[in-house]
Amino acid sequence: MKYDVSILIPIYKVEQYIERCLHSVFGQTYSSIQFIFVDDCSPDRSVEILHTVLKEYPMRKDHVKIIKHEQNRGLAAARNTALENADAQYVLNIDSDDFVEKDMVELMYNSAFHNGSDIVFCDFIIEWKRTQKIAYQPFINKRQYLLDLLNTSAMPGVVNKLIKKDLYISNNIHPFEGVDLGEDYITTPRLVFKAKKISKVDKPLYHYVQFNTGSYTATMSDKSGKDLLFVLQTLDSYFKTTDGFETLKVDILRGQLIKKIDLVSRIESTSRKEIFKEFPEANTVFSKTNLSSREKIIFKLSIDNHFRTLDVFLKFYGYLFEKFQLIKKRR
Repeated sequence: MKYDVSILIPIYKVEQYIERCLHSVFGQTYSSIQFIFVDDCSPDRSVEILHTVLKEYPMRKDHVKIIKHEQNRGLAAARNTALENADAQYVLNIDSDDFVEKDMVELMYNSAFHNGSDIVFCDFIIEWKRTQKIAYQPFINKRQYLLDLLNTSAMPGVVNKLIKKDLYISNNIHPFEGVDLGEDYITTPRLVFKAKKISKVDKPLYHYVQFNTGSYTATMSDKSGKDLLFVLQTLDSYFKTTDGFETLKVDILRGQLIKKIDLVSRIESTSRKEIFKEFPEANTVFSKTNLSSREKIIFKLSIDNHFRTLDVFLKFYGYLFEKFQLIKKRR
């Protein structure tokens, strides 16, 4: 059977959240949808819940594929497996702890069809435990959108984007298996660069759940730090081989600077000095980059080698941040 859209959903340790996700995708107003679930060896009841909820949507049963990995391979590998098994012209990635509006596929596919788009994206809603916030995504044209992705002004995740499958295949663009942090940041800008036409649905259709994650100030593992450095280096190397690199360079450096500052703030304190040495050219765009007061302080302390002071600042900031989150009803 031919479908217009394949929804790709990895499953791993989401038993508390997946039921809402499933109702949101099986209850879509659009009919020509294939559903591909990849069980990445989830150790909980997530897959059992999938089978239970599916019984409530008998009309969707024949449109569902459930694929199980023989061993846990991570999010990027699960997305690759789902993509390989997608039969539709367009794919839509959805994380199984998030959920979507019931008309998301209908609105985004109609935009793709009428505009001849390779990629369609939408605004999204950040969901905390007791409150939510709409994250409006900027869009002027394809070129500016690429710059916004590179400099992190736009969210690089694939989850709020309907993407033509052939855009991945014909350009050999796939998530890097084994990279667990920043895998979207290495994938989405390359897809946008190769896309001929991009359009946007000006509605928040995707709900990005934040209460299934740790604190913003939680320390990253060494593996996460290495992943992010690999992502930044790979993205830099990729665009250096493309025409027009010089017109993208400043925004690539801005993205490197922002990501480096974030990594320095969240990595083990013993690794901060070495991390900050990475991508030294990114330091040159400090005055041209839209940084928060917190990011400016982290940069200044790091470039002056005041890492003990930075450690004190980050602990104090982390305390205030958690208090602020409670006041904002985000915890």
